[in-house]
Amino acid sequence: MRHFFSLLALSAFASAAAAPLTLTLSLTDGGEQFFHHHPLMVNGQALSVQDVRFYVSGVALVRADGSEVPVAGLSLAELNKGTPPRHIEIFKGDAPTGEYRGLRFDVGVPRELNHRDATTAEAPLSIDDGMYWAWNSGYIFFSLHGNVGGTKVAHHIGGDSRRITVDLADLQKPGTALTVGAAGLTVPLNLDLQKLYAQGAGGEAWDFRKPAYQQVHFGPVADQFFLNASRAFSRAAERADPSVGRPVMPRDGH
Repeated sequence: MRHFFSLLALSAFASAAAAPLTLTLSLTDGGEQFFHHHPLMVNGQALSVQDVRFYVSGVALVRADGSEVPVAGLSLAELNKGTPPRHIEIFKGDAPTGEYRGLRFDVGVPRELNHRDATTAEAPLSIDDGMYWAWNSGYIFFSLHGNVGGTKVAHHIGGDSRRITVDLADLQKPGTALTVGAAGLTVPLNLDLQKLYAQGAGGEAWDFRKPAYQQVHFGPVADQFFLNASRAFSRAAERADPSVGRPVMPRDGH
């Protein structure tokens, strides 16, 4: 993962100490852990996933009253066969300490950055990062590459209207609270790859044998892929800490 931190002043933190807020991601296949050496079975077809990449921006912690505390930064999450598909750091920024009900973030690039000149931008918005559509004057927000029976597939989401907002703040459930302490907080997330292919255009089954489902960039299949992706992220389950009898967030590698 590479970071691009905005030049916003941190004056919002003046009344509270800042601590690191880290988001990690694990890939799943339905309710099970995903492994790169196992194919993703979609409608009876075996999809070998090569890489998953997406931008994380607009991160905000949500207070109990529903107001948001922005956490500045933009990062490019990269998950491929060279990285374990569990607890990969996808974002890190500074947040004020305190109690929160949850968090929200966007998958994509803010409009004010989406149409800048990628040839002069720094990572992770550089043209060398391979996430820019020169023909479409904008960035690819989310991409998955792989192959099915030797046929290469590329599934992309992009465009200002397709920035995904992931809302993980439920004001009706006290158990969803987050505490940013002096040492910071790591929030584990899941991306269910199976949900990306929940259905194809018009509600039909996703079929990699059809060209429309192999190279997906725009049109009705891309519209459905966007809707599928917007439902594929979730907050990972917490594990119990037997020493104190309350849930704690799992850390990388555990």
